[in-house]
Amino acid sequence: MATRKSKKSENYAELFKTIAREKGIEESIVIDALKEAYRTTCIKKIEEDSFIGLNKGKKIKKVSVDGTKLQDPYIRVDFDMDKNEINVYRQYEVRLDDDIEDDALQIDVEDERVVEQGLKVGDFYEEKIDIDSFDIGDGQILANVFRQRLRTAEKAALFELFSNKVHQIVTGVVEKADYSGVLVNLRSDKEGAITILGKRDLIGNETFRPGESIKVYIESIGKDSRKQKGDSLIKASRSCAGFLERLFANEVHEIIDGTVEIVKVARRAGIRSKVVVRTNDEHVDPSGACIGPGGSRIQAVVSNLGKGDMKEKIDIITYNPNRGLYLAECLNPGKVIGINFIDEEKRAIVVCEDGSSIAAIGKGGINVKLTMELLDLDAIDVKDLATATEEGISYKSISEFEVEAKEEMKQRNYEQSLAKLQSRKPVEVNKPVESFDAYKDEDLDNDDVIEDIIDTDVNEPVINEPVETPVETVVEETPVETRTVNTTISLDDLEKSLESKKSTQPQASKKKKKEEVKETKEETPVVKKTPVEKMDIYTKEELEQMENEDIEEEDDSDYSEYDDDSYYEDN
Repeated sequence: MATRKSKKSENYAELFKTIAREKGIEESIVIDALKEAYRTTCIKKIEEDSFIGLNKGKKIKKVSVDGTKLQDPYIRVDFDMDKNEINVYRQYEVRLDDDIEDDALQIDVEDERVVEQGLKVGDFYEEKIDIDSFDIGDGQILANVFRQRLRTAEKAALFELFSNKVHQIVTGVVEKADYSGVLVNLRSDKEGAITILGKRDLIGNETFRPGESIKVYIESIGKDSRKQKGDSLIKASRSCAGFLERLFANEVHEIIDGTVEIVKVARRAGIRSKVVVRTNDEHVDPSGACIGPGGSRIQAVVSNLGKGDMKEKIDIITYNPNRGLYLAECLNPGKVIGINFIDEEKRAIVVCEDGSSIAAIGKGGINVKLTMELLDLDAIDVKDLATATEEGISYKSISEFEVEAKEEMKQRNYEQSLAKLQSRKPVEVNKPVESFDAYKDEDLDNDDVIEDIIDTDVNEPVINEPVETPVETVVEETPVETRTVNTTISLDDLEKSLESKKSTQPQASKKKKKEEVKETKEETPVVKKTPVEKMDIYTKEELEQMENEDIEEEDDSDYSEYDDDSYYEDN
């Protein structure tokens, strides 16, 4: 970037467009950054040399008598795109002579230079600064300030672009790859969205070629104090624990909906990782959910970890609130018999079955190292049972930890239940609950009343229901017509038939019917009825007519042929 007055052959408009495209920012931001760089350089030169402006030869004080910093001189920078020039001016505010407070900022309205330009109080008098007089030091200040302003603007643009993608996995395109790292463009339409993955940001010895797609985890934007190659503002990685967490979250929908939670991840990228999961749903197996049917989910995760045959191994561990059982689970496939925690040293001595200590330690001690990270321990000593017995090491057995875990679970359940009870809001009672004194002595002898008293919950609100007032029903008596009915059955036969029916009914049903009749009589209001006279079935005239008529006529038909058995055999 030229720091002196533009030559006619240079085109600042094209230069600004190029910088804006490379940084992924607006062209106006680039122009403002260059203006700020010129303004800062001029102010710095005025404070140090004090030869620019009206006060030539006078040293400008940077601080006042009370120690506060004085106001910076007024500097205006103008870009004339038509003439392809950059002009810098120093300004002075026009004031009355009696109102001038600082010669470096104000000028008398009666000054001949002010009068020549026809300025009045409140206007600004300008003197052009010759930027060709800038030396190498001034040029360095200009370049540094311009670069810093661009970096700040680029950071703001990238943060706005990727603010919702921090701690997420994005797919980019490899632009360059060599022995030192990989240059990745996260947005094909934004040349400024560039991140650089160093060797420690990659998984194992994986390699990439230009044009190849790559998944990266965005850790931060412009917040990494580490000096990165190319001063990349986007800090991305493939080897961090967050990359593995997001891969699981993208494959396991139980993690997305919150049913399964990833507690902690300990990782050695390209070698081995341990992922601790848990759930609050007793019907869900968190480890099984992460592994998936036939291991489909974990295989999809592993396919993104490294290239070729060197795939990263992953252990899924179900979290256990009991520290002993949790440590034993983390050291699988080692068979842990007992553990001795030395809390003051953040250390644990683990006793394994004879021959299984090597599996608990793992190749190169990787299993122990990852377990130390998960349990926040500084050291874990793994010993076989024979060695521990010989050295006289005391420990708590796994069975004791299991009993301890059951007691801890009971205590947690009790505390949770107590917390729920305490969190319940007091119930507003509409009326006080009656005490035993509200009942009479004869009521207390009644079992139904006693049951009502026992079942009453003082915490339940009493609902005032409207009381229904019993309505007395008036039964109007309908006059009954009396009619005499004669029957052909004699009185003696009628009495015998009634007695035979009574004898066939069981005694229990008689008693039941009596009780039902009794209850019906108690519930049904008694209505007095007038006696009804018996009504004859037939009149005397009808009976006489029936006696005179023939009851049945004789049938002259001959049915003798049906008496023979041969008739039925033939048919």
